[in-house]
Amino acid sequence: MEENTGFAWKKIIIAVSIVVVLAAIAVACYATLYLGMFTVEEIVVTGNNRIDTKEIKKRSGIREGISSIFFFENEVEEDIKKNRWISKAEVVKEFPKKVHINIEEAEVFCIVLGEEGKPLYMSREGQMLDTGNFDVGLDFPVLIGEGIKDPELLNEALDILELSKNSSTLKWKDISEVHVDSLYGINVFTNDKLRIEFDRNGIAEKWDKVERILRYSDTLGLTESYINVSSDSKGVVNFRQPVKSAGAQDG
Repeated sequence: MEENTGFAWKKIIIAVSIVVVLAAIAVACYATLYLGMFTVEEIVVTGNNRIDTKEIKKRSGIREGISSIFFFENEVEEDIKKNRWISKAEVVKEFPKKVHINIEEAEVFCIVLGEEGKPLYMSREGQMLDTGNFDVGLDFPVLIGEGIKDPELLNEALDILELSKNSSTLKWKDISEVHVDSLYGINVFTNDKLRIEFDRNGIAEKWDKVERILRYSDTLGLTESYINVSSDSKGVVNFRQPVKSAGAQDG
């Protein structure tokens, strides 16, 4: 008898709980749909320079007049990031009526030559951004070669450009082209026609070797035409012949 009574009470408690939950949902829906307590009245977009605010709002799917409880921040963020120029998006609801959208735009890191030699912007993460144009500019290192299709080899080429960003001997702005080949690895060409053969693997160590070679050559007053650091042994260096000054005679 007591077991039946206990079971009956459990059923009553469950039923009451369901009624309370349904009532809460009904109140929330009423407050949202009829009283407009959580209706979005303002969307604030920050962090965008290249991308128009209207474009970001359109991609978000959020508009004035909808309820802020009917969308989820993470889903909106993913929709916004479908624009290639957006590397990061953060959506924050400021109850009851405001939504903040903060974005980080991707930066052009280099140019990749696509089909028929068409220049394409690429980010540091290896994301294709857009076709090269004069508005953004074309003064970036150029990646060339079928090895670009190899993700690991591409990352190594991008690592070289990243290392050059903080280098005092071979700077990012001094790199003209990076040839990426699945067979021969990576070859870097500078604006003054220096060729550096890296091959692949151990890029950070090989870069350190290049910097040491450049610093030592500078102390000797020599200018390199070719550097090979593809092996684990010491690097191979060819130097340019010094230009004779006007009026100099052969000895």
